[in-house]
Amino acid sequence: MSPLQWALLIFAVIAVIAVYVLSRRDRRAMSHDVDEPEATPRARQLDIFGAEGQQFDEFGVGKARRVEPRFDLAGDEEEAPPPPVPARGPSLNPAVARPVVATRPAPVAAAVEAKPQVQKIVSLLIAQPTGQPMSGLELHAALADQRLVYGARQIYHRMTKNEVVFSVASLLKPGHLDPAAAEDFQTPGLTLFMVLPGPMRAAEAMRDMISTADKLALALGAEVYDAKKQPFTPSSARELQQDIESWARQHLPA
Repeated sequence: MSPLQWALLIFAVIAVIAVYVLSRRDRRAMSHDVDEPEATPRARQLDIFGAEGQQFDEFGVGKARRVEPRFDLAGDEEEAPPPPVPARGPSLNPAVARPVVATRPAPVAAAVEAKPQVQKIVSLLIAQPTGQPMSGLELHAALADQRLVYGARQIYHRMTKNEVVFSVASLLKPGHLDPAAAEDFQTPGLTLFMVLPGPMRAAEAMRDMISTADKLALALGAEVYDAKKQPFTPSSARELQQDIESWARQHLPA
């Protein structure tokens, strides 16, 4: 081949390599420029309806957890200072070698002997089998009919003696059910959850929550499900009630 042919061949190879490199760079840049799709309402649901086998904490039935007790020592008297170290050798003042005795025992001993409190969290779900959302106005009317009180964390609560027995939240994160936004609000469902022990006897509180869930579902044309997303049948209700009563006998004082 002549020098001119060799030069043309080398130029062609360089051009092919340059086109290949530029095309890969353009494709990489385009992939970074594509916006991520906005999360659908289904993806924003609480984990109760979002993941199989999910262990729940606040909005579902999970493993029993232990809560360490707190001790408020603000009202205790100031502890006595440590005794002075006796000086080596003879002392002209024998009182210096006498240890200072505290007038009361240290309260830390009570914290060592106290046992942590066991809690149990129970939940039920309400949703329409067809997946149709619940409208805000109808939803808040049904909640009010059951004498549930809107309050802390922008959700509804069953109250007794100014204490929460159980709560009702939306299945959409963060669970808010604000009556002021009722006209434009929709949710695929509700979760009723209760932390035991509470202000009422466990068995009585459980009966109230089950009854409230049934009445809410009837008013909203929906169905009740357990925390595993299975239909909550009369048999399921009896089993849950028995489980709560057994847990109460084991962990709560008579």
